[in-house]
Amino acid sequence: MFGVVLAVATALPARAVHADPIASTDDRRDPGAGPPDTRRPFIQYGIAFTIEDVVAPGPICSNSPCILGSGGGIAGRVGFRGSERLYIGGSYELSKQEPNKLYLLGILQQVRGELRTYFPTGNRTTPFLLLGAGLAGYGNEWNVDTWGPSAQLGAGLEVELSGRSLVTVSLLYRPIYFRSFTDSSGESHGAGIAQFFGVELAVEAQDAL
Repeated sequence: MFGVVLAVATALPARAVHADPIASTDDRRDPGAGPPDTRRPFIQYGIAFTIEDVVAPGPICSNSPCILGSGGGIAGRVGFRGSERLYIGGSYELSKQEPNKLYLLGILQQVRGELRTYFPTGNRTTPFLLLGAGLAGYGNEWNVDTWGPSAQLGAGLEVELSGRSLVTVSLLYRPIYFRSFTDSSGESHGAGIAQFFGVELAVEAQDAL
């Protein structure tokens, strides 16, 4: 009987020692990894400085000089960030384009719906892809002499600053279909697609819902 008790007493510590590494698996988790992402949805909004480089003006510039040249401006946007990976929103952009003296002030206005897909890296920098579609109008000052549907495709990088402040940089391709029109000088311009290459530098913020 004494031998049986001694054998059981010897086996129990051995099992306890063997079980310690298994029980401590969670304790060995990297403390820098942090808890799983439990972010609440956010409203994300901001303002961007833009460059609109005309890479192919299309039939709108069938005459010389071209009424639609490259330019730059400003854009405002607001949207819903329902998760770490998805943003859905809208933007309004106003840019001054070079009209080669055919306009006093060539203004391009764009209204778009936008979709961003993010690829989280676990760091402060997050790349994303961007899709968009909307309407654009172009004319002298605030007049809209021609308009049509627009689209965009691009990629960017989001950098998280302190709190919920963000800086984003985006490279974009934007085709816009313009209807035919006659400008104030009597020159006619054909209908067709103008192609733009855009660059955006934006400052954005997030407010939890």
